[in-house]
Amino acid sequence: MTASPAPLACQNLHVRYDAVPVLRGLDLSLPPGRITVFVGSNGCGKSTLLKSFARLLAPNQGTVLLNGRDIAQQSSAQVARELSMLPQSSTAPDGLTVHDLVRLGRYPHQNWLRQWSREDETQVNAALRDTGLSDLRDRAVDTLSGGQRQRAWIAMTLAQDAPIMLLDEPTTFLDLAHQIDVLDLVDRLNTERDKTVVMVLHDLNLAARYAHHMVALREGVVVAAGAPAEIMDAALVKQVFDLDCRIIADPLFGTPLCVPFGKGRQPSRPQR
Repeated sequence: MTASPAPLACQNLHVRYDAVPVLRGLDLSLPPGRITVFVGSNGCGKSTLLKSFARLLAPNQGTVLLNGRDIAQQSSAQVARELSMLPQSSTAPDGLTVHDLVRLGRYPHQNWLRQWSREDETQVNAALRDTGLSDLRDRAVDTLSGGQRQRAWIAMTLAQDAPIMLLDEPTTFLDLAHQIDVLDLVDRLNTERDKTVVMVLHDLNLAARYAHHMVALREGVVVAAGAPAEIMDAALVKQVFDLDCRIIADPLFGTPLCVPFGKGRQPSRPQR
């Protein structure tokens, strides 16, 4: 039996902004039905890689593969049926309701022959329910809290009903409680809806807690990829972030926990 191709992969991927190289010959394959998180310092290429997978950026060299086929050779409608993308910062027009925003997720399924259907409304209602927004469906998006607003955008991507979800820093500008709320939602969608999720996160400890697969980048190159427990150690953190730390087991979840210390303040207890 032939194994199914990875939902997303890239081969010899090079991306430049003007003459500045950002991604340098990446070969990467992401596991299906899992949560993959890209980590690395600012400017390392995390968001550029995510946008390349979403076909928002065209590579200068190399290929992005969606379900084993060159994404550049697939129609926009086909790509939209296979993956949804939540960008880093999203704004809705003033007065747009949550329901109307989530309806926009059904756009890839519309054409002049196929207008709004019962299936479209079913998907919208399911997305509102699964994100806990059914009671807020008639509220204007710009009146919501930051966490509620982010859930509304996730609901829009969920209504698209694509098996792959790409999320670029979905917890940015949220306080810790809302960060956990959003990541718990993503984890639940992965489990209950069998979504393949690819995220960019800045918080290394939250990435290690929620990721099944972690990709660490530095200066446009993949330094390590694998399960957090397999790849995350003090040497990797030093290489990727130029940060000294100690890695311990999270006392609640058992996942790797990075305890950093700066150059000016050393730990009071000796390292083992």
